[in-house]
Amino acid sequence: MRNSLVFVLAFTGVLAGCSRDQEAPAQAANTMSLPGGPSIDTVATTMGLDGVESVMLTGTAWRIRNSFQQTPTASPPWPSRDQITNWTQAVDFSTPAMLGKGDTFASNLFLEPPVAGTHIISSPADTSSWRQQMEVWLTPWGFVKGAQSNGADSSSVTMDGMTYTKFTFQSPETMASPSGMRYTVNGYVNADNLVVRTETWVEDNLLGDMHVVEVFEDYMSFNGLMVPLTFEQQRGGGGIFGVSVSTASANPANLSQLLTLPESTGGFGGGGGAGGAEPPADLTEAVGEGAWLVNGGYVSLVVEFNNYLAVFESGQSQARGEQILAQIRNNISDKEIRYIINSHPHSDHTAGLVPFIREGATLVTHVNNVDFLDMALNTPRTLLGEEPLNAEVMGVEGVGIFEDGMNRLELHPVPNLHTDGMLVAVLPVQGLMFEADFTLPLGSAEANPFVKTLARYVVENDVQFEDYEAVHAANVEQNRDDLISTIADEL
Repeated sequence: MRNSLVFVLAFTGVLAGCSRDQEAPAQAANTMSLPGGPSIDTVATTMGLDGVESVMLTGTAWRIRNSFQQTPTASPPWPSRDQITNWTQAVDFSTPAMLGKGDTFASNLFLEPPVAGTHIISSPADTSSWRQQMEVWLTPWGFVKGAQSNGADSSSVTMDGMTYTKFTFQSPETMASPSGMRYTVNGYVNADNLVVRTETWVEDNLLGDMHVVEVFEDYMSFNGLMVPLTFEQQRGGGGIFGVSVSTASANPANLSQLLTLPESTGGFGGGGGAGGAEPPADLTEAVGEGAWLVNGGYVSLVVEFNNYLAVFESGQSQARGEQILAQIRNNISDKEIRYIINSHPHSDHTAGLVPFIREGATLVTHVNNVDFLDMALNTPRTLLGEEPLNAEVMGVEGVGIFEDGMNRLELHPVPNLHTDGMLVAVLPVQGLMFEADFTLPLGSAEANPFVKTLARYVVENDVQFEDYEAVHAANVEQNRDDLISTIADEL
């Protein structure tokens, strides 16, 4: 094993910088119009929006499989999609409000059979959440209505060799970001006076000023209302949702019904955060000389070296990341936390990174995740009212080793169907493997394909350890033999 690892301390480093291909949100200047360019009222007339207070459409749609930041690859494009049938979408510009819903079979991260349910995008009337209300203003019709009522500026811009009129307006004064800034909304109008792109930014704990874009193509008139037959929403540089329009109409008579949430959403509910009493003062558990687990949520592994600490996994939320940091400082060591190691880029395994980056730790991740995480962590954070993170991100290519006279930590890349950017940790001296999402089955249950991938990797590379510890802590002790038993029929 040692001979196969001698050469593999191979990292690719990306130093902190500004976000790429993305302008930060900015406050609008005074209202003005572009000489020679169309006015927003002209655009409204061309779009068939004079006298229109609401719009409804039907068709089919798709959503990114597993949801944004839960994809098999960190960086776009993300080709795996769940199809949505019977899609209906209603937008009311006066309240404002929007509701889109359709039927789908959602696949999940662990390759279990798809689950039937209803996919819903909702912006309730008078919501104070920009994440929801932006769904109204990013539609081509909502953008024009918002630009008319909020005094949009205009300018001429060129993208991909084409010239567009860019209109910009701000969210209402009553709707501001945590920093106090109002939100910026841009819309791009082509030579036919049709809206072909809209964009805004919304605060996100990982992605800072997260850029949200919608693009529209293939306009068609439905009784004078101009409607794009296809549109797509993009986040993090890739498409996460899209619609193919079959029918559309203005001012539907049954608007109230169209904006009413169904009684059940069919099982696509989100998970809740941890609650309960105050955690114990000491959540740390020694697992050998110079190594500890931090329990109490998503488990973290802390490894001590002569002059620094390396931490594998940062927790499922920013609060959990801060809790792990406090546990380290109060119960383990005050040495520099030089490295925070990310098992893989799914959102529940990146949410706690920011406190460690603020502490000055370098993020270590699989090389396949470097571009996405560098972009996310070095995007401006103006809407949050925070200073830039100036994150340094290092990618592991091959097996990565941290070693000195005190300890040895091995980082093994194990790409699988769950993610192509997975690392597992091995402490040879302590005889321990620490992993995320390679959850072993209990009893006679069948192991999923990516658990078997790890078992094959361990056998083929003769990776030696005894204890099998997990970010998602098991209720029973598990070991190497339990992992290998999942491929017993192959040996």
